[in-house]
Amino acid sequence: MAYLIFSITLMLVYIGLAQLLHIQFGMLGIPNFGIVGFWGLGMYSVGVLNVQWDFSFIPALILTLLLVALVANGLGRLILKLEGQAMLCATLAFSAIVALLVITEKWLTEGVVGLGTIKYPFDAGAMTEPLYFLILLLIVVGIQLFINKLHVSRLGTLIFSIRDNEELAASLGKDTVKIKLELFTLTCALMGLLGALSAPLNQFLTPNMLVPSVTFAVWIALILGGKEHSMGAVLGVFITFGLFDLLIESYLPVAPEYAVMVPNFKLFLYGAVLVAVLMYRPRGVLGHSAAGARQELP
Repeated sequence: MAYLIFSITLMLVYIGLAQLLHIQFGMLGIPNFGIVGFWGLGMYSVGVLNVQWDFSFIPALILTLLLVALVANGLGRLILKLEGQAMLCATLAFSAIVALLVITEKWLTEGVVGLGTIKYPFDAGAMTEPLYFLILLLIVVGIQLFINKLHVSRLGTLIFSIRDNEELAASLGKDTVKIKLELFTLTCALMGLLGALSAPLNQFLTPNMLVPSVTFAVWIALILGGKEHSMGAVLGVFITFGLFDLLIESYLPVAPEYAVMVPNFKLFLYGAVLVAVLMYRPRGVLGHSAAGARQELP
């Protein structure tokens, strides 16, 4: 039961990351391939503050949120005026830098030895994990409500116009660079917040958590669900993480001699489902529904 709660809570983290990528890429057109960098920066920052510098969890969480926002704002000022492929490479490089610093700065992160133990911000006995799950659930629901509101707002209409034709939006007097920077900073900071909240789930942090597969899993989930649909991120994570990581890897009865093949089989299914969706529903499973993709203002 405890492992099931842990798995579902971790799935909520991935849903939150995919929701934030929906705002960045699906709505605004920013190809952020540095998701694991912002997530990992938040996770390790709260870990260092909590374990190395003896901060309690809540002050460490607040400082981490400010730090990731500052880093995201600085990176955004450098890359958001670039073309899409250049932004993709820059954000991917950023995540590689974060992973490298975690390994090399042993005085701060303990390197490959690992950093921990990071405790939950409260102790409710047997109810600690379920209550922490509810906190993550409230955050994910809050992000989803924000997305739904954004889709039908005038700001949402402006965001879609920036994605579709930024030069036209700028010619109408809109400060497109400022809007992109503010949303990029906000969403990356929230990725860092989800990373910080992931630290007590893992309790012991190691560099092998900051692998590109985290970013790829979020991207695959969003593309499968529908990058423009308000619920695409949620459905995509249920299809990928919920079906493969949670159901198949954890609960499907597999003979011991075949257990080693399960991760490879999962990757094969990932690829097969993704190819099928790109061939027959290139806008995602929910991409056919105009109602969820973009709602015009009256």
